Amino acid sequence: MDFRKHLGLLTLLLVAILAFYGRPADACSCMRSHPQTHFAQADYVVLLRVIRQSDTIELGKTTYKVQIKRTYKATPEARQMLRDGRLSTPKDDAMCGVHLRLGRVYIVAGRIPTLNICSYYKEYTKMTKTERHGFMGGYAKATNCTLIPCQGERCLTGRNYADACKWSYANKCQTDYSLCTPHQKRTDHGVISQCRWRETHLYKKCLRNP
Repeated sequence: MDFRKHLGLLTLLLVAILAFYGRPADACSCMRSHPQTHFAQADYVVLLRVIRQSDTIELGKTTYKVQIKRTYKATPEARQMLRDGRLSTPKDDAMCGVHLRLGRVYIVAGRIPTLNICSYYKEYTKMTKTERHGFMGGYAKATNCTLIPCQGERCLTGRNYADACKWSYANKCQTDYSLCTPHQKRTDHGVISQCRWRETHLYKKCLRNP
């Protein structure tokens, strides 16, 4: 009887520990998104340089002092937050914290109030020309086109949409070298606008050598 009692208590303790440590991991899970989707859903999109960091300004958070070099998009609330040139992120990795490298230049597409791993943040020198073009204006011109995530072998076949493009996170060519934009198409009923992947030179090259 004592053995069963102790086993029961041990089981309850194990469940409690897993529940406690499992919550942060669950909170950090987020769907992969195309950079164009990050741009569309962000409260702000900026080009910045990381100047310094501090772990004492806000409890449990790392605060980065940044130099905003260019703002591509920002809500009034985001502009207010960015006015002091600071971005905060959870200090603990388990709470979705982000690590930015001092002195490096990033493009960041985030949501207020804090930056986390579900945001877009990438060193400018590591971005493709297509990504840079997208954040610098291409994505803003394609706001009428949305991306529909899909998976599986038949992901990108079948039905097409006038106002959207199907996207698979496993398709590196779409993610790194293309964007979903409206194109004029002639039909028997006249000229219509339809969203499709832009066939850039790098996109075509990627398709030939995936």
